[in-house]
Amino acid sequence: MSNTIFSVVDIETTGSSQSNYTNRIIQFSCTFVQNNKIIGSFNSFINPEISIPTEITKLTGISNQTVVNAPTFAEVADKIYQLLDKTIFVAHNVNFDFPFLNFEFKRVNHKELTNKAIDTVTLSQLLLPTEPSYKLTDLSKNLNIVHDHPHSSSSDALATAKILIILLHQLDNLPKKTVKQILDINPSLPMDTLIMFTRAYHLKHKDDNPKIMNIKNLKVRKIKYHTDSDFVELKYPNNKRKKSKMFKGVTQFNNTENKLMNSIYGNYHSASDSNNLLIEENREFNYDFSYLFPLSYLLKKDQKIVIAGDEDFNSESSLVTQVKNINKITSDRLRCLIVRPVTDYIDLDKFSDSLNVVSNSKNTEFLKCKILVWLTFTKTGDINELKLDKDNNQNYFLNVVSDEQNRGYYIKKLAHDYQSANVILVSHDYLLQNVQRLHQNDPYLVIKDSRRLSDNALDNYRIQFKLSENKIICNHITNLMYQTHNRNVFDIFSKAKKLAGMAKKIENLLAKNSDQFETIKDDFLNAFYSKSKLNRTVDGYIVKPDVERFKTFVLNKKSLFNSISRNQQTILDIVDDMKRSINHFNGHDKAILYAFFDKLEEYCSFIENNLVRLFKLNKLGKQLVFAFNVNEDKDVENGLLYGGLVRNENILPNELYKYFKGIIFLDSAIYSSKRSQYFYDKLELKRQNTRMIKFEDENDLNGQVNLILDESLQIPMPLEKVMKYNKSNSFILTRSKQRVKEIAKSLYESDVNEHNVILSQDFSGNDDKIVKKIVVDSQNIIVGNNDLLKSLRNKNKPINTLIIDSMAIDSFDDIYLQAQYDLINSEHGNPNDGLSIPLSILNIKDAIKDVIELSGSKGLIYLRDKEVIEGPYGSNLIDLIPSHIKPQLLDKRKIIEKLKKV
Repeated sequence: MSNTIFSVVDIETTGSSQSNYTNRIIQFSCTFVQNNKIIGSFNSFINPEISIPTEITKLTGISNQTVVNAPTFAEVADKIYQLLDKTIFVAHNVNFDFPFLNFEFKRVNHKELTNKAIDTVTLSQLLLPTEPSYKLTDLSKNLNIVHDHPHSSSSDALATAKILIILLHQLDNLPKKTVKQILDINPSLPMDTLIMFTRAYHLKHKDDNPKIMNIKNLKVRKIKYHTDSDFVELKYPNNKRKKSKMFKGVTQFNNTENKLMNSIYGNYHSASDSNNLLIEENREFNYDFSYLFPLSYLLKKDQKIVIAGDEDFNSESSLVTQVKNINKITSDRLRCLIVRPVTDYIDLDKFSDSLNVVSNSKNTEFLKCKILVWLTFTKTGDINELKLDKDNNQNYFLNVVSDEQNRGYYIKKLAHDYQSANVILVSHDYLLQNVQRLHQNDPYLVIKDSRRLSDNALDNYRIQFKLSENKIICNHITNLMYQTHNRNVFDIFSKAKKLAGMAKKIENLLAKNSDQFETIKDDFLNAFYSKSKLNRTVDGYIVKPDVERFKTFVLNKKSLFNSISRNQQTILDIVDDMKRSINHFNGHDKAILYAFFDKLEEYCSFIENNLVRLFKLNKLGKQLVFAFNVNEDKDVENGLLYGGLVRNENILPNELYKYFKGIIFLDSAIYSSKRSQYFYDKLELKRQNTRMIKFEDENDLNGQVNLILDESLQIPMPLEKVMKYNKSNSFILTRSKQRVKEIAKSLYESDVNEHNVILSQDFSGNDDKIVKKIVVDSQNIIVGNNDLLKSLRNKNKPINTLIIDSMAIDSFDDIYLQAQYDLINSEHGNPNDGLSIPLSILNIKDAIKDVIELSGSKGLIYLRDKEVIEGPYGSNLIDLIPSHIKPQLLDKRKIIEKLKKV
């Protein structure tokens, strides 16, 4: 291995297609690695003898002028071949670089490469399994590798070489047994990538890492259990001087943060019955530290601080960092634990058994290898560390290796740590589902992303499913029972008559439920669906059943719904019995049975969360709304039925608030007016026991952030004209899918498209895909709503310009918002004041704060919506815009001048 030279190659080309020699190489770069060190490099621009497309020049910076005097590929082919010959070829996406290079050799009648070739994308996915992204730019950043010029092949090759060295170290540290298990799985990897594991296996001696132990025939990282330390009550430092002395060298703080800490401490320390606190965050202050610090002094022995956010926390969350900072100040007073549902933790028994079954899915076999590596260093067993979507069918295997009844290695550790931890981080969903456990010993409760709490609570009172979903899940179960490419359930139970009888009973119950489901489905379509009732949407059609008729329809099907519910519960009971009776089967058979049980539990969850819930909803006597969507082809089988409660009606007070005293609510946008009644109503809070805390911004951003209004809004500038001057990343915030489509279409059809990458919500993919599609060092124009902007903020994607196009006032894409609007109207209220205006104001405030952050406090915000000045929410919005930015009223000429300078 010491003599092996790795040639790490990157090429830039006129296009990605390799057919018919239509594209050519325009830059070739190679960095050579030997003995885990870089030993040399080679780089050359190449004249492709054809014109370089504009989009390639935008991406790479390489123009026709750049290569006019460069050698042709024919002139450098032999030198490149000699450099690469007898080395192991390496590339970040080797299936592109290696064949493309050989296409070029073949085109100029040169001998082609026959080197072994390996892929660093795949090796990174296996050996660095917890990375959030494997794009070269992202991976380089996360590994602290300098990569100044993405899409320059010399910079790309050097960065890839440094990544290769890290991967070689990772491979060298893997237990020999783990490497052998990966080789036994024999995953399908690009070209010759698997040889790296073969080489590693033959070079390794015995496993002797003291940090690794053997469990269930797996090499697993040893976990240390936390020991309880003596708890001492501390005296709170109530003035800034004392805090400054304590915080020195750890964190800085200002007068506002000092006031906030003291307000929180005083709310709980001096009051016999503490108030709820509403705190609007402005991203200028360290709010997580500012509430954690006083709460840490208020803690008593065995008491906890429960912090719930809209999304799951992870070890990189800022909250974890703030806990570490407080521990530096208070001598490890806080013990932080991220808690998730049991099904988010790997079950080592199930995973070990799964290794005995060869899957037809290449992705499943690849995931097994990834997990084998991950087990050698994870200290939690939390599957979310792998940063994969468990709901994605490609990653279904992750559900197979977890279990609600998991009581294994990692769950025991979690249970132990929960007892000793005093800061518990959970999602809103987990909080709502586990209130009874979390409220023990009178904990403090902090709700982050507070506006989303209401929606997350309502999710438990709403349904959403495709009409084909029941059939799809049942077909999966039937396949496991009768599959022929592998042993099936009845094969396994051929000598276990009792278990075979249980399986047969499950089959009969599923068949009965499916028949009953089809009856309900057919009757629903006959009663409520007709092409004449369809209303056009941006991406298909919608029909909204009359709610009273729909309630009557559901309640008239009582016997069918009750039968389906009973059968579902019987299936769950049988599964529990079967699980207790399969320990004597071998690992291969148990793995198949686990997959069978998992699919049955998925089916039962589908029934419980949709059909059973649907029947219960219609008995509540509360305001409901339902809708049925079909695609452009009007395919009813894949139609989506969804709906449920229109708004919270005593859900949060009855199911959450009554268990906690004095809850802290935080959100980036709370104030929609001076009274902010909308926020109180949304969260079902009472003014008499709730106090708002708001501090003015301290940093003056005038001159750094430009907030401009068009003084001639009667005829606002067309967006294609505005975007003509775009020189960086811009976000266009708008109100609806239809408006997104209109804006994207106008931009695509204008000359703006020649110089910018245009990405639009839903039409360029979902939010995550759009974030991934943003081209580094290019001009990106992104069109969408606040959710997409939040996704960009979570990934820290730079946005320099925000254009606020228009916000919804009397119509919404969301059926629940539309129903709320109509309901307020029917109650003789003002739906604009009660819903549309405050919602628009909060969304605009959120967007402004996001772009201030993403622009490094140097952005431009252009309020194009004439309602901002002339409409019913204009004055409120202007009053509530962050105080450290002053709006400027400009004419079109001056606005263009501002845009040119961004």
